[in-house]
Amino acid sequence: MFFDSHFNVLSVEKQWEYIIAQTPASIRSGLRDIVNEHGRSCVQSFYAALIEHPNAALFLEKDMIEKRLSGSLQAWLERLFPAQENDVPELIALQKHVGEIHARLEISPGLVSYAFFFIKVSLNTFITQKFETEKSQIEAILYCQYMIDFAMKYMNMAYNSDFRKKIEQDQSFRMLSLGQDLNFEKETQKTTFFDWSTQALFCLCEQRPENLQTIGESQFGLWMSHKGHGLFKGMEDYTLLQSMVEKIDLRIDDIRKKQEIPPGFALVLKNNIYDLTLLTNRLFQGVEALQSGLDPLTKALTRRFLDVVLQNEITFSLTNDKEFSLILIDIDHFKQINDEHGHLIGDETLRFIAEMLMNTIRSNDFVFRYGGEEFLIILTERGQDEAVACAERIRTTVKQSVVTTSTGNKLRLTISAGVTTFKGETKINTLITQADRALYEAKIAGRNRIVTFQ
Repeated sequence: MFFDSHFNVLSVEKQWEYIIAQTPASIRSGLRDIVNEHGRSCVQSFYAALIEHPNAALFLEKDMIEKRLSGSLQAWLERLFPAQENDVPELIALQKHVGEIHARLEISPGLVSYAFFFIKVSLNTFITQKFETEKSQIEAILYCQYMIDFAMKYMNMAYNSDFRKKIEQDQSFRMLSLGQDLNFEKETQKTTFFDWSTQALFCLCEQRPENLQTIGESQFGLWMSHKGHGLFKGMEDYTLLQSMVEKIDLRIDDIRKKQEIPPGFALVLKNNIYDLTLLTNRLFQGVEALQSGLDPLTKALTRRFLDVVLQNEITFSLTNDKEFSLILIDIDHFKQINDEHGHLIGDETLRFIAEMLMNTIRSNDFVFRYGGEEFLIILTERGQDEAVACAERIRTTVKQSVVTTSTGNKLRLTISAGVTTFKGETKINTLITQADRALYEAKIAGRNRIVTFQ
């Protein structure tokens, strides 16, 4: 197919329209006939490939494929290859809908692309049988390739968007974005806002417009634009606060430029300060309930946050072509510690391990208390080799440490760990299961060792 020189500057939607318009009607018609006659065979090839994939087997069952999914995929194929096409926006909407479904089912674009390859292979086989000349065969194969590629492009866009939406709508992620104690932040920001407002009112009273500072330039404004944005994003009061701050700052900018304070502005600003104080208090009250997301014994994150963080890391990795890794850690013979020394000493042991883990990892990694004596670490932007090295450092540190308990006893500990690295699987349970299997292998192999999931 010949592409005009302006093709690359077209939007993706216009490029798709161009592909369809430039394809001869006989080719489109032929593909439609193939899909009508052999669509079921192509669908079977798709699911045969997918069901054999170990990651897909976790959420696809043969009965589900036969009763629900096969018909939907065949209908999608028929819609993708009509004899004539004049409604590309509707076609795009269909692909986005499919991508959103994949996001909800946590079926990764990589898996879908892998299975679509087998649809292309099937269609290409029928194309060589349907079209007589080599020219027609090439045109039909290219048309088939382009149509599926454009469909995948829009599916992937919708998948990433919907996956991200799930994270942003989960309020618990807001607490993570704060990264500090909520009460501490609340009191700190009340103080910084009071400092700004006091300074601003003094400048107005003393007729010093050149010294007025906008809210956006203040410590309070900077916090709200960054950490506050992650904490309060999506809340109506935050949107209202942003709008009020913008209006106030525009007026302050104007005053500084003109070097003149309008009559009555001090009273207006005083009332605005009162309203902003109320809004800020309401915003913090809206998320205070989330502070219970830390395990009270170890101060590690609870499992409540785990799905949210993993979803976020999966989306980031897919979008930026990055890896991340999981380390699932188990304290060896922990039951024996409880039985011999009591649960209070067991609690001290857990606190010791948790503190050591949090001091070992980077600030952008995450430590969860996963179970009774199990901890799960998410290493962001770290591949398998780096994750194994980190796990080995932890194992060595624990083995060389001596825990002095409140009763004066000195305990020596060891840990076992399983490591897995994200390779495109978007099913959260798949990643955790992989780490758990590796940990199980480490324990049955004698404990005090690191095993990587293969």
